[in-house]
Amino acid sequence: MKRKRFLAIFVTCSILAMVLGTATTYAQDGPPSPAIISSHVVENIDGTDVTEGHLMAGDTYTVSFTVNVGVDLADNTLILSTPMEKVGDRYWQLENAYEGVDTQLWQPGLSQIEFNVVEGDAEFTLRGSVPSDYTSQELPNEEYLHFPKSISLIQLSLGPDGDQLGERSLIVKDQAILAYEQTLADKELLLQEATTDPNEADPKYVKLVEDVIDRAEDLYANGYVENAKDLLDTLPISVSGFPIPVSEESSLPYLIGIIVLAVILIVSVALFLRARANSSFIRQQVDEEAGRLDVLSVRISKINKQLGEDVEQVKEQLERIIGR
Repeated sequence: MKRKRFLAIFVTCSILAMVLGTATTYAQDGPPSPAIISSHVVENIDGTDVTEGHLMAGDTYTVSFTVNVGVDLADNTLILSTPMEKVGDRYWQLENAYEGVDTQLWQPGLSQIEFNVVEGDAEFTLRGSVPSDYTSQELPNEEYLHFPKSISLIQLSLGPDGDQLGERSLIVKDQAILAYEQTLADKELLLQEATTDPNEADPKYVKLVEDVIDRAEDLYANGYVENAKDLLDTLPISVSGFPIPVSEESSLPYLIGIIVLAVILIVSVALFLRARANSSFIRQQVDEEAGRLDVLSVRISKINKQLGEDVEQVKEQLERIIGR
């Protein structure tokens, strides 16, 4: 009797759990989307597949994609749009006989097209170019900031006021950004080689190189891509350019520090003078380096009093520039 009662309770609980689980699944999934972008391929002008890569500002691309429409919805439309610029006389090309698109009435020369919701697969080709200024921002002083940005190549939505059903995006870069990234990769590899054998490079100089790379990344993050690359270019091109370890009594590490810091300060002051619209960021950088020179001058004075006084004068001049 007890065994039958236990079995009945077990079966009841199992059925209840299945019912609740099914109800929860339906509640989470919600209604299916009427249409999705089921596949896409992005190619540049020479036919190279860049679907998993990045785009370049100003370049032309072809996007081949399929819109899978799962239902017929009378009196409803789907909208495809793109922010790319037109190349030639049209953006869009219908590659199959999808019945939802009336090729006699549609306007493929517009950046946005609308078609009926008819069950089936619609195969499209989109051709356009990324705006040449997509990754750049002009300052009042005619300088330019550069930022990698994502672009939604295609956007699919339900009706003019409907929800967005899908999009396909890629990151856009430009030549200045690529040049910086390559230079940064080279310098980081150089730094890795220098730290592999501590007897090959002076640790104090290695630390200064790390500081220069960090400062360049700060500039890059704020859009000063070209200045960040110029700063990285002041570093040696090979490990042989790194000074070898020296004794604590030698003044060489301090002289090296002065040279590297002077490069940083020169670049920072140049940025301050050339980018007044963003002076607060540059002011902060110069202020930090002036503070470091203050500490460095005290240490140098213990070795060479005259050299210490010269460094102190440089620091005071920088403080006058930033109004400290």
